[in-house]
Amino acid sequence: MKKALLTLLAWFAFSAVANADDDVLYRSSLIVTGDREETRVPAIPQGFELAAQKLTGNPDIAQNPAFASLAVGSRGMVWSYTYHDRMFGIPIHDEQGTRDRPFDLTFQFDRKRMNDAMAAMGELPWLGARPKLAVVIEVTDLARSYVLAADGPHGSDLRSSFEDASARFAMPIVFARETDLAGITPEKIDTMSLEVLTGLKSKLRADAILVGHLDWETREPGWHAIWRLPLSAHSPIWETAGVNFDAAFRHAVGGAAKRLRPKE
Repeated sequence: MKKALLTLLAWFAFSAVANADDDVLYRSSLIVTGDREETRVPAIPQGFELAAQKLTGNPDIAQNPAFASLAVGSRGMVWSYTYHDRMFGIPIHDEQGTRDRPFDLTFQFDRKRMNDAMAAMGELPWLGARPKLAVVIEVTDLARSYVLAADGPHGSDLRSSFEDASARFAMPIVFARETDLAGITPEKIDTMSLEVLTGLKSKLRADAILVGHLDWETREPGWHAIWRLPLSAHSPIWETAGVNFDAAFRHAVGGAAKRLRPKE
């Protein structure tokens, strides 16, 4: 009897942890001005879109014909919301007040209502562990070309931006260290053999490798990014141009999620 009770308690504990992890997939955050209803309510459809992208792994879900009508009614899907003052610790100026301060607004959407909304669009929640991406990128800016490394002297802002994109789609990422990239120069990114790619993936304990080019184009102007998953069956290249690197990395991780998510 005691053993059965312990087993039951352990099952409940595991279930609670699993549900807590899945709850992240039904959550989204965005920046609003002030912590009042007049800025919160108009932000709900955008929060719904972000949560739907994360939940399904489909960055293009807003293009679904049924999306617009569901977004209009998404206020009824909000289970809770919280605010975080982005200027926490900075005194409020007399002429400012809280109305003009930026806040991170986080929505937690109701699981069942979100699942029903996804079903209405023919989409499925992508629950469970997401594949870890090893990221290998050649970056060419106005000053230099380099391969972005976890411990490299260049690109700390790029790594931080990629982490934001990772959280946006709940897709874990890992960068190789400079020692792991020995001999892989920017001009050799596209000529890495399958043996080298497979060895790097294993060393980084990743499930897939995302290889890309991020080049600054003065004529567009903006970043031109090209991405591929060379070790997966989803080999087509996808690209974007004339964007900042935050958008380029969202395009990278979102594109990988769309290609690696379960199809059924």
